[in-house]
Amino acid sequence: MKVIGLTGGIGSGKSLVATIMKEQYGASIIDTDGIAREQMEPGGASYQEVVDCFGAGILTSDGRIDRAKLAAIIFEDREKRLQINGITHPKVLLEVQKQIVLHHQCDDVPYLLIETALMIESGYDFVCDEVWYVFAPEELRRRWLREERGYSDEKIDAIYANQCKAEAFREKFPRVIENIGDINRLQEQVAALIEELQTEP
Repeated sequence: MKVIGLTGGIGSGKSLVATIMKEQYGASIIDTDGIAREQMEPGGASYQEVVDCFGAGILTSDGRIDRAKLAAIIFEDREKRLQINGITHPKVLLEVQKQIVLHHQCDDVPYLLIETALMIESGYDFVCDEVWYVFAPEELRRRWLREERGYSDEKIDAIYANQCKAEAFREKFPRVIENIGDINRLQEQVAALIEELQTEP
């Protein structure tokens, strides 16, 4: 089994590449955002520490963390963003490592994808055999985020300001998938990367 990191900025098309890998190559996908969300549910690994750090004001009436409130806080304050990353990243990484071990033991899939926008910040790459960077031009990403997620330009600007730039991704991860909105071209690039993997000693 090969462990492949899949990264790129928000709206770049990581999930589309992951779907191609799952449907055409039998890959299993670890969604780090999904793990982080689960761990911030009541009783989850990060829940109490996040509440202790940010206060009961971030809770809804039923005791859950209000993700919109929390997001507003951390987008506006770099120190608080670093605080929550310090709480959540190690716990997510631990769960990712557990899932990798389980898949290795079961030998149930040929490829295991770790999908995350925070490959550089979180250090997930050290548990991967290789990392693929999905790149899409900014104007396309903005359009997709507006049309598909309903994000405002202000929200997109705030997210972009807090994510690594394309140059940093390219410098660290040379295997790049260029997404210009052409599904056939995406499939061709994925096939080429898979062929390289299969022919490596």
